[in-house]
Amino acid sequence: MSHRDVLHGFVALPIAYGGKKEGYKPVHYMYIRRHTGAGDDPARPAGRTMFVVNLPVDATRGTLREMFRKAGAVESVSIHNVHSAHRAEEDESEDEEDEGPTPLPTTSNDKRGSKAPPPVQPLPSLDPNTLLGSCSNAHIVFLDASSLDRAMQWPEKWAAKPYVWPHAGAPTMDEDEDDMPGSKPQRRRAPRETRYTGLAYLLDRYRRHRPAHEKIKQHVDSAIARYTWIREHPQWLLEQRQQGDTTSSLGVGIQAASVGPNGELLDEDGFVIVQKGNKYGRSGGDDNTFAAITPEFEEMLRQNPDKKKSKELSDFYRFQFREKKRQQFATLRAQFEADKQKVAQRKASFRFKPY
Repeated sequence: MSHRDVLHGFVALPIAYGGKKEGYKPVHYMYIRRHTGAGDDPARPAGRTMFVVNLPVDATRGTLREMFRKAGAVESVSIHNVHSAHRAEEDESEDEEDEGPTPLPTTSNDKRGSKAPPPVQPLPSLDPNTLLGSCSNAHIVFLDASSLDRAMQWPEKWAAKPYVWPHAGAPTMDEDEDDMPGSKPQRRRAPRETRYTGLAYLLDRYRRHRPAHEKIKQHVDSAIARYTWIREHPQWLLEQRQQGDTTSSLGVGIQAASVGPNGELLDEDGFVIVQKGNKYGRSGGDDNTFAAITPEFEEMLRQNPDKKKSKELSDFYRFQFREKKRQQFATLRAQFEADKQKVAQRKASFRFKPY
């Protein structure tokens, strides 16, 4: 099959890993085509925009700009569909330079002026490298149409000798540097573009898995403050449930109406409420959801605290059975010794009366 005949107009663009080392180099295929939008988008003009699919997991705006700069001046690079477990980096255009923290979404309660639970301070990222997810894609906007035409000829040009993808930590173009006519590109090592491999990756990962105690304390204190606030404001949970809000940290469990014989929570129909937990006991899940308790049921638990305690199984393990038998034998011996003393006292107090 020819490199010009792929799927739905996409052309395979090979790139090789391994740097400048001799020997076998694994090949990764990106698929490119001209961008064809439904309308006229000024950020992605027709005739100057390339659509790239199946990006390498370690691709960044800097590495893509460095690669496609060989075809001509690059105006902007936009990466989409970054894996949700890592940094959410969906850049609309190069003109957006706001690097501040993303504000929390405003709920309907905030609009009415009512209070909301405090946010949880997240822990630092544990992965040194921010990788893209599968099916990541990008839009490359060139300054002129001729640059796009030259880039579309790369699959045939690089069929025998693919483009060598830059190794981790290699200096790349500044990701916020635009190619304007008359400007001289500057190469520098940007901190956000650093890729760790080998021993450097393991050392940085080791340090990240042992964050400072201050950051851990901030995370724990904020999580406890949020949990305490939610428990103290059950009406807020009910409002979120009535509004149909099922997002994380806003869900409400089924309300408990009674307690079973083993301490489990039961709903109004008598069914056991399933709760998240681990080998150390029940606990709230990652999304901070838990079973809500009605005021009537909470008052009943306050008056009868014994109902809340689970009943321990007796003679479930062999050591429990042996301990129980040992206690029974000790009780029998103590009772036997007490009976012997009583018999001796009665004999001593007995007086013979012949007449």
